[in-house]
Amino acid sequence: MSFPARPELVSRLAEDFIALQDAALARMNGTAASETEAALDDPALAGPVAIALAHAEVLARGAVRRAELSVMPAQRLRPLREYARRVRRARSQAEAVCKEQRARRVPQGHTAVTGPLDLRVARAAHPQAYLRALEEELAHRGLPADALSVPNYDRARWARERQLMQAEIPPPVRELLDCGDDAFVQALLHDAREVENPHLGHDAVVERWSRQARTALAWGRYAIAQAERAALGRPLTARSVQLDVLEDAYQDTAILTARAVEARHRTADLHDRIREFTARGAFAGLLAQCHAGAIARFAAVHPHLWDRTRLLAAEHKAACPEWTAGCPRCHLALAETLAAEVPASALLNMDDAPGEIVEPDAASDRYAILDDLLPHAVVAVADAAIGDESAQCGYGWVAENGMTGHGASMAHSSGEAEVIGICNAALGLLHHSPDSPIVILCDSSEAVTTVNRALETADPAVAHRTVVFPEGKQLLANLMPHCDRVEVRWLKGHIGHDLNETADALAAVALRHATGRIPAAVARKEQTQILRTLRFAQSEPPTAA
Repeated sequence: MSFPARPELVSRLAEDFIALQDAALARMNGTAASETEAALDDPALAGPVAIALAHAEVLARGAVRRAELSVMPAQRLRPLREYARRVRRARSQAEAVCKEQRARRVPQGHTAVTGPLDLRVARAAHPQAYLRALEEELAHRGLPADALSVPNYDRARWARERQLMQAEIPPPVRELLDCGDDAFVQALLHDAREVENPHLGHDAVVERWSRQARTALAWGRYAIAQAERAALGRPLTARSVQLDVLEDAYQDTAILTARAVEARHRTADLHDRIREFTARGAFAGLLAQCHAGAIARFAAVHPHLWDRTRLLAAEHKAACPEWTAGCPRCHLALAETLAAEVPASALLNMDDAPGEIVEPDAASDRYAILDDLLPHAVVAVADAAIGDESAQCGYGWVAENGMTGHGASMAHSSGEAEVIGICNAALGLLHHSPDSPIVILCDSSEAVTTVNRALETADPAVAHRTVVFPEGKQLLANLMPHCDRVEVRWLKGHIGHDLNETADALAAVALRHATGRIPAAVARKEQTQILRTLRFAQSEPPTAA
């Protein structure tokens, strides 16, 4: 028997985070009262429940990690791990509910923006031809090419400039908008660790909050990693203080995680509202006029195609149960049918016809191109691994001349971890090969681009978006005096390249050792076995740098 949600209970749970979290966990455990379950199913609580469970998941993982680093017996650790898994499942289910609700909201008002069914079918079936017609219509009206485009970045500013949203910004919000990225991240850390900042949810700043929340969360994981290292550096029986610090770090990170989820949900709600704003008023009128003009141009150039499009749409609407709503999701299937009947190439003029398509050589995609290297260049492959719980990462590298290296560091993302691996490989080889150019191969395009940009400009600051933590910044700075001797190239990963697979295995072992999953003796044994299986061209065994 289902019970209707009591409005006063829904309101109380929405205002009391701890009560909401307790209720969500009770439902997960099957102990929630019927009226509580009914309240939690209220659409108004979908987002808050997801936020509360995100906070609970980090705390559950923290309890497991603290137990792993303590003297707790294994039989007490298993229930903690099972509880953490159940919280993760509950959080995933809550996020799925949020996505489902948002998906149901998107078509509302969206049909009015994009126009009638036949227009949407033409746009989806032949986007290039329609875009050309729309550009001609905009040019005819003296409008820029992006006049009707809602940007993916900083939509709130775009909406304010077009007077779709309130333009006045309070001074505290303006201060958040105008400060640099580092200062904004510090504001997010202060919000999580000290006092909640009520201005972060303002429409003008919430998108920036959502973007920078990942960096703030990385600093929470950095604190966890530091506490882990401190605990691992002490005997099991003398870790009490360090484990308390670890618990505090997880508490802060739980808040950072919850606030990051909140920022993401608020940003999605903002985008939904902007979509609704564009569906009415002067902007919606201009949009409709321009699309009507564009479809008229499209029909004039491709009359037979437009007649076929209108016929398809009319036949579909006659049998579609959603025709009264404008068939909000039907145009994609119709567009596939139309595109199959009239390929896009049939709409191209001869001047627009594509040239000969050259298929890439399979071998060139399998390995990095090294034919242009100097004969005395030293080539190595670097790789990295990063954990889920903290900012600790492992790296490994292997050179063609038999040298290898591996170790642990701190990284906020896999890209930064790969940069650390590249820098360690290059610095190690520069020390042992003072007269040779160094070429490092890596399977992370982000890391390759980041390091090469720093090398080209001799400025490690250009990598600030990828390299966040001091460890990576220092390594990159140490590499700058050798800009003229180091080159980094991309290598496709996980395709059986011996050096790449070996570097990946060394990085994984280094991470497991750094996080205390395996002792030093086991790590050394595994590393020795990894290097023993590697087949080098020369007979000399691999040498650790």
